Amino acid sequence: MKIDYDYLARIRRAVALYTKRKTSNILDGDFHSIHRGRSMEFDDLKEYTYGDDVHDIDWKSSSRMGSILVRRYMTDRRHNVMFICDRGEKFLGDTSKGESKKELMLMSFGTLSYIVGRNGADYAMAYAGDYGARVSYFKSGTDHLEKLLYDYEKYVCTNAAMTLEDTLREVLNTVHKRMIIFLITDIEGLARLPEGLIRSVTSSQDLLIIDVDDAFLTGDSVFDSEMNKYERFFLSHSKRLHEEEVRQRDEILQRTSEMCKRNKASLSVVSGEEEIIDSTIALLERYRNGYYG
Repeated sequence: MKIDYDYLARIRRAVALYTKRKTSNILDGDFHSIHRGRSMEFDDLKEYTYGDDVHDIDWKSSSRMGSILVRRYMTDRRHNVMFICDRGEKFLGDTSKGESKKELMLMSFGTLSYIVGRNGADYAMAYAGDYGARVSYFKSGTDHLEKLLYDYEKYVCTNAAMTLEDTLREVLNTVHKRMIIFLITDIEGLARLPEGLIRSVTSSQDLLIIDVDDAFLTGDSVFDSEMNKYERFFLSHSKRLHEEEVRQRDEILQRTSEMCKRNKASLSVVSGEEEIIDSTIALLERYRNGYYG
């Protein structure tokens, strides 16, 4: 998919339709991720950590104290939103509604980051690399969004040596900020999420998980993207195979939902572009009201 003005226009149109229905700030409520931002009123100094604005470095104080210190300012309530996105050849497939998983991943990230940016938050993106996580800075604005979309589009359908779980751990270890974390993955990614990792995230951060739904292995004209051929009829139309696939998916979703409930995280499933905004708004509202899972 080519990322261009027309693609970003789709995001703007979708958000415009949303704002005609609801105008409240989707980030209002009780989140862990409130942080100090920039204004003219100086607050204090703190040691520099990855993601801080280099323009806030106080060089005189840093020289005197022997470590890099940055100035902090008092401002209105503001959030840092981190999007941790899955990647791999599995996103060459379709969703259960016949839409491209790759495009739905890009649209989910693009639409949500555009909305949170309009609501006054800074956002960043992280995804697996071959030698570590690729983590962006926290910023807002369409230029920042477009750059992240271009970069991620190059890698979303390619495999990486690093796993999604390792990416999440590296973000927690290197980004020392309070964050609302959106984890965007698929059923395979959910199946591999250990409960201990979810617990580590939610001990200090807000965690909302979006599952990009997969097409079924059974049905008419089922194409195997890994084997690069259509599935054999006796397999694609097997009733027992379809029932087993449904059972396994339900089991993974139920397991993940129960882990989220125990650890105060929330989960939502998206299978089509038209569902992105409403599903995510409902996800945030459930989370703020303490309805986890």
